[in-house]
Amino acid sequence: MRREWFDPFKSDVEVVFAAAEQLVQNYPEPMSEHALEQIHLVNPLLRDSGHSYIGYIIPLWMQLSDGLPQAKAHRLSTACLMHMLYFLNQDEVMDERPADATLKLSLGNLYYMDALSAYSELFHPSSPFWTYFRQYVEDWALSVTGEHSIDYFNRSPLLIAQKAAPLQLGAAGSLLLLEQGHRIPSVCSAVNIALMTLQMTDDFTDTKQDAVHGNYNSFLSHISAALEHHYPAHPVSECVHDNVYNTQFMNSYVDIARQYNMILTSSNLGIPHLEAFNSYLCSILGQAVQNIEQHKKMLLQGGFHYWMSEQHHGS
Repeated sequence: MRREWFDPFKSDVEVVFAAAEQLVQNYPEPMSEHALEQIHLVNPLLRDSGHSYIGYIIPLWMQLSDGLPQAKAHRLSTACLMHMLYFLNQDEVMDERPADATLKLSLGNLYYMDALSAYSELFHPSSPFWTYFRQYVEDWALSVTGEHSIDYFNRSPLLIAQKAAPLQLGAAGSLLLLEQGHRIPSVCSAVNIALMTLQMTDDFTDTKQDAVHGNYNSFLSHISAALEHHYPAHPVSECVHDNVYNTQFMNSYVDIARQYNMILTSSNLGIPHLEAFNSYLCSILGQAVQNIEQHKKMLLQGGFHYWMSEQHHGS
């Protein structure tokens, strides 16, 4: 299936990742080697890297939709990629407490320096860019520190996008380079919807893992609210665990994403690739629910039928 939001930009993405690789080759060893490995892990041209495209692809989209000059789009996209890598490492250390936390935090600071350097080449110190920069980082900081006490998704689904607020810099920066700063509120509101949908798809996939680690999860929030369980203040109850694959809860969760997708697609922002990306995420989420439903039906039909089906899929 052709991905309109990605396939036409493969050559641009190749340039951006090559630029990022060039930057990390200047890191001291063994940092350089680890950084190259990490860049390869998130490079969608090398492997399926999840849905982290939104962290760097918006300036590339705005080449096509708004005429952002290619050199500036590539430079801003590279800066956003380095910045995204910094936040990926921060999030992993906070969420998973990995054994190599020291390495990840150290490497993150090198990414951060390169991101700042690239941003500084594009934006004058007096540019409004730095006001947005500060605001988005503050939003991120408030979000990650409040996750263990505030049920963001229950308050408003869009609040879960705050954890990814710095990823809006690609849109804000592109519009400032185009001297269209007046569009930032409307475009970033739309980007926020995509960031929310992205978080919803990740949370649905990681529900059981997040329950074990005690990480905030919007699907667990959705179930907890329906069952009047106080989340995330109290540990996830057995009742919530037992309802993870409840058809009604899964479908109503997908419906939330689809409702916001309708808001985005009817906003006429002139960034069709953003709309296509969010619609794609909604379809991924819907497909994940369908797959679970199919699996449940097979189990209900009996062991032999399930075994035959597994054999068929495995062959």
